Order: sequence, then structure tokens, then C-alpha cells
Amino acid sequence: MRLFKAKHIFFVTVFVAMIDGAGVAAKPLPDPMVSNLFALTDVAASLQICAQSDAYQSLPDRDKTAIRRLTRNIDNLVASIAETFDPSLVDFYKAQRAELAKSPPKLGEMKQRYGYCGNGMIADIRRYVYTSKKTLDEFFKAFNRR
Repeated sequence: MRLFKAKHIFFVTVFVAMIDGAGVAAKPLPDPMVSNLFALTDVAASLQICAQSDAYQSLPDRDKTAIRRLTRNIDNLVASIAETFDPSLVDFYKAQRAELAKSPPKLGEMKQRYGYCGNGMIADIRRYVYTSKKTLDEFFKAFNRR
């Protein structure tokens, strides 16, 4: 939990610095949305690690298709957040995803937990993306009613 909080604080700090540095007048990103964005970035980095690994080459085509579809779904969720709060979030997300996908701790986590692409990774991420979409849909309904 401490690691998550440290990552969350770092992510928020980098995001705020990026917005301030760009001089962008963005809508404030609610704390739950920052957490959501960080988690989506983390999951997308997991998919990127899998797609760039040797293990990916041996996956059946249906699994490769599922990984591409999940990545697209996460990209669309982030785009929805960016559309509501700040369009520059998309570029920030992509940069953070790429950086995280090269991070030795994340690479080690993916190797240990999923062998990069196996051990139920697709099912775990599919459940997470489904839940995230439902949560975001509910958030946007409430947010837009204000």
C-alpha cells in the first residue's frame, strides 16, 4: 500500500508540474480520477510489457487480439477522462505508460506474476477494464449532472 501511495503522490506531482509548466488551464482532476488514471496507466503498461515480450509471440491469435482490444479500451477510457478534464492527459498517459513499461520493478512484477503474458493476465485485466469503465460511466453521469 505504501508503494501505491508513493507512486500516486509521484504521479500527481508530475501531472501538476506538467500542467503548470505547459500553462494549461485545465479543470481540476478529482483525486479519485487521478487514482483511476494512474491505475489505468499501470494496467496499460502491463499490456505493453506483454506485447513487447517473447512470450507474446507464442500466444494464440485470440489472446493477441484480446490484448490489442484491451489496450484500445484503456486508451478510450483515458481519452474520455482527457476530454472532460484536459486534452493533454492523453500525451501524459502515453508517456507515463511507456516509461512504466521500461521500469525494472514493473518488468519484474510482470515476469513474476504473469510470466509476462500468462497466468490469467488477460482475464485479470479484462475484469479490471470492465469495472473501470462502469465506474467511470457512473462518475461521468454524476459529474455531468452538476
